[in-house]
Amino acid sequence: MKKMNRKGFTLIELLAVLVILVVIMAIAIPSVTSSIERSKDKEKNMKIRLIESEAELYIDRYSSTATTITVPTLINDAKSTLRATDIADPNNSKRTLCGYVKCQNKSCKFKEDTSNTVTYCVNITS
Repeated sequence: MKKMNRKGFTLIELLAVLVILVVIMAIAIPSVTSSIERSKDKEKNMKIRLIESEAELYIDRYSSTATTITVPTLINDAKSTLRATDIADPNNSKRTLCGYVKCQNKSCKFKEDTSNTVTYCVNITS
């Protein structure tokens, strides 16, 4: 019998490689997705701390007794270094984090407003 000299991969070998690649992707994609979500959460928390710090500076700067300060107030303050692009919402880059800051005894906490009320939001046009 004449022996054929065939070069290449068999169908079984190709299918085995394909199955291995699918398994690797099934493991990797959810891991990468959850990692991205965690980084967005960390970024949002950092931006919230920035807003709270700016509100505390606002109270000190103007000897204000205000208990509620909106995000647009902080951004529009001439002495503030806070800009709308600094606090862009990680989940929606077209706008800032919407909300206001409640202050008591020079300690401020950010309260997010998810209703997108114009009073509490700043749109980013750049």
